[in-house]
Amino acid sequence: MPDDHTARLEGRWAAGYSVAHQTNSPERCIPVRRGCMERPRQVEKRQNILGAATEMFLEEGYAGVSVDAIIARIGGSKRTLYAYFGGKEGLFAAIVAQLCEDIVNPLTHMDLKHQSLRDALSTIAHTFLDVVLDPRTIALHRLIVAEALRAPEAARSFFDAAPGTAYRCLCDYFTWAEAAGLVIPGEARTRAVIFLDALTGNFQLRCLLGLQEVPLQAEREALIDEAIAVFIQGLAAK
Repeated sequence: MPDDHTARLEGRWAAGYSVAHQTNSPERCIPVRRGCMERPRQVEKRQNILGAATEMFLEEGYAGVSVDAIIARIGGSKRTLYAYFGGKEGLFAAIVAQLCEDIVNPLTHMDLKHQSLRDALSTIAHTFLDVVLDPRTIALHRLIVAEALRAPEAARSFFDAAPGTAYRCLCDYFTWAEAAGLVIPGEARTRAVIFLDALTGNFQLRCLLGLQEVPLQAEREALIDEAIAVFIQGLAAK
């Protein structure tokens, strides 16, 4: 059973709205759909708040950032921030949504079908590692893990954006490849998870823990080549 704090955040997230102020205190707000037309200046203000707050959350974590600190950095008033986001929780939700959209973009532009097994695995492996080992993705990953129990909707959005999208893309390819006779029959999603997880375990965890910077390209290539060789040996139709 989620507590009131988490329920409020999930409600804001699911609705996908910005907030327009009502009267008196900036905390007294009413939700309005984002589909409503915003003036260019309002859009610019909203993006300025998002941009500044994004860097602050990634650098300092959720607990380390206050609305006062955000306003001190960008100027303006609390009323403006509350009008757009409803407060710190709504702002955090909007930031995670935007970052997840940025993360998922390269993964949704891959065209794996009609590629050979080796070429398809190479394409998704390079794209996936570029995404999950990007310093901003690593910073967001740390932030999400720290806040997952308090903000489960943020955790779900992050999972769906990074590994989730890659799993689906590779699953679709394996389904097509099996029908085309390129691979032996098997469970497509399980194969996708095994292949992609084999790429991330060591490098990603070490980066998340601050034990190393982004791995060298030669290190990535060696890992990708070995993972592909193992998969082709096991899956390629004889």
